[in-house]
Amino acid sequence: MRIYKIVIGSSSYFDKALDEAYSIIDEKNGKIPSFLELIRIFDAQKQSDNTDTVKTPLLFIRNNDYNGIVNAAHDRLGPLIEDITHDKALILIHNPPRVLYEYLQDKKARNLITLEEDREEYSIQKEPEKFKENILRISDAIVGQDRAIIEISKSLWYLISVQRKKPYVIMLYGNSSLGKTELVREIAKHFFEGKVLEKHLSMFKNNNYSDYFFGEEPNRRSLGFDLLERTSNLIFLDELDKCPEFFYSAFYTLFDNVEFKDATYDVDISGTIIILTSNYLSEDEMKQHLGMPIFYRIDKMIKFEDFSPQTIYEITMKEIEARKEEYGDMISPERIYEIVSKEISTKNENARTIKFKVQQVIENLLFKEVENSLADKEKSLCPDEKT
Repeated sequence: MRIYKIVIGSSSYFDKALDEAYSIIDEKNGKIPSFLELIRIFDAQKQSDNTDTVKTPLLFIRNNDYNGIVNAAHDRLGPLIEDITHDKALILIHNPPRVLYEYLQDKKARNLITLEEDREEYSIQKEPEKFKENILRISDAIVGQDRAIIEISKSLWYLISVQRKKPYVIMLYGNSSLGKTELVREIAKHFFEGKVLEKHLSMFKNNNYSDYFFGEEPNRRSLGFDLLERTSNLIFLDELDKCPEFFYSAFYTLFDNVEFKDATYDVDISGTIIILTSNYLSEDEMKQHLGMPIFYRIDKMIKFEDFSPQTIYEITMKEIEARKEEYGDMISPERIYEIVSKEISTKNENARTIKFKVQQVIENLLFKEVENSLADKEKSLCPDEKT
């Protein structure tokens, strides 16, 4: 009787299960060919009418292997596995598509196989004594958004304190380059060991990307595929306002259920935190563009305010200091600020515009010495005719 072990989780989690499996296989079996290699060998033998087909005692199928076979083969993945394995083989399967998962469940119900399932567990940093310390570190990194940090702190404390299954969806909104993306990455760093599933929705600009959101092509990467392979329960969907409305129906399921389903995969998303960002300036604008079905599936809206004059000053000085290794002793920070302060406004600035202006000032100051040297050399080569 074949022994199947389904492993649900990230690639690194599957690798650990694979190491354990190799340790119990007799070394005389030598190197075990990959699933795709065995399929190629099997197909070649079938075409040559060779009845002595390769049978392996150990088979491991990585989630990326599903992308290496034609669509038609997905419907018979179960029988295909049986074609290339011994009757008593150990078979490890990473994040199986629905059709394979249901095939194996049926086999198990009829006592035809042994089936085990191992799921990666995800958690948020739950040590209360470290909570305040982590929030203070986030506050130090994100300048000028104290109100937003207070609101995100409330949400994080709530999620640490309760046992919530349904995904918790947060929208960070406001003008661009105010620290929304940086806040998500700081949350990942301090509460999720730096792990986050990050998708930039502005890249999905037309209907050609529907396969990704709805998983209609089983041999292509999809949102369901990526959710199964996530390394934490923090999901970051950047620039929701730039995603075509055609894809919103995929988010209905993602935001409102403990299981996400597309045409190929079923994914347990219980306990996830989904953080969205957008450049909407108000909740009314959000309602108008996203529509009520999406808007009312968002648990919390957190606005990022435009920078105050004091915040603009702090970010400017922080940016000048951060570039100290670049310009070293060639320029003083005071000299850079003296010039850049004349270029930076007391309002309508963001992190991107400040970085750009600081960059230009540093370049101009560094080039000034070269420019002066060139001017001196030109004078020496072309002396005044009167002299």
